Amino acid sequence: MKIIKLLVIGILAIFSQMVTAGSAEPATFTRPGILSYHFYSDLLEREYVIDVMLPLSYTPENNDHYPVIYMTDGFLHFPMTAPNLLQEQVPDELGNAKMPPVILVGISHAFDNQDFSQRVMDLTPVPGVVKGTELGGGADRFLDFIEEELKPFINNSFKGNEEDETLVGHSLGGLLALHALFNHTNSFDRYVIGSPSIWWADKQILESELAYAERNSDLAKNVYLFIGGEEKCNEVDSVCGVKDLSQLVKRLKSRNYNGLTLKQRIFDNENHGSVVNPGYDRGIEKVFKAKLLPRKYSF
Repeated sequence: MKIIKLLVIGILAIFSQMVTAGSAEPATFTRPGILSYHFYSDLLEREYVIDVMLPLSYTPENNDHYPVIYMTDGFLHFPMTAPNLLQEQVPDELGNAKMPPVILVGISHAFDNQDFSQRVMDLTPVPGVVKGTELGGGADRFLDFIEEELKPFINNSFKGNEEDETLVGHSLGGLLALHALFNHTNSFDRYVIGSPSIWWADKQILESELAYAERNSDLAKNVYLFIGGEEKCNEVDSVCGVKDLSQLVKRLKSRNYNGLTLKQRIFDNENHGSVVNPGYDRGIEKVFKAKLLPRKYSF
């Protein structure tokens, strides 16, 4: 509940900055090691907010290159994930850490109104019908934006390792990650996929999985799939989160892909919203195969 309250307070604070006149320069984050940018995409002709968490060991002078984690829906999920991820890179008295030094990149749509159609456009592979309106279908172009514009910026500015890149996404962001796994397979090495919207467009993503399986016997990726145990079938709109995800995992395991590391977790007593924080926390740890140290929270 503390995390939820902090998020609500943070969101209200942002809204208050939007509507209050004054001379203050807006800053999304002011903590050391976290930078924020208004990033204009020439490819998509629109602006995004990009938040970057740098490793504690980062200095412009050294020659180290760091793994990069790209996160969709950064507006909500970056503030949840960044503090713990930074803390988990701190070594204990024996020199062991839960996570290696990594760069975390949060991608947010410009939050200046209540129109979420652009988010739906970017995160869905094909158009779908929502309340009688056809929306979406721009995932390929959004992934091109990440590949052709955002990655070069991160790698050139902060020495990101282009050979070690992770994509994490939840809900429609999880659908985007599945689409990337099957259709932009060379773009990322690891995937943390939470509560993916498999239901979108009559489960079109399953057609992508089948098409990939017919063409390939290898899928050398490290994939962690998670969902809240309370995400069961909704009779109103026939969304069956746990059932759909379990069936997808079963299908993937039946393929016997060479090189695939696949883990699934259903978090008991968590719903679509509350599962994000524990799912990302555990998922990032698992795909990096890091040593688990006792958690130390600080609020």
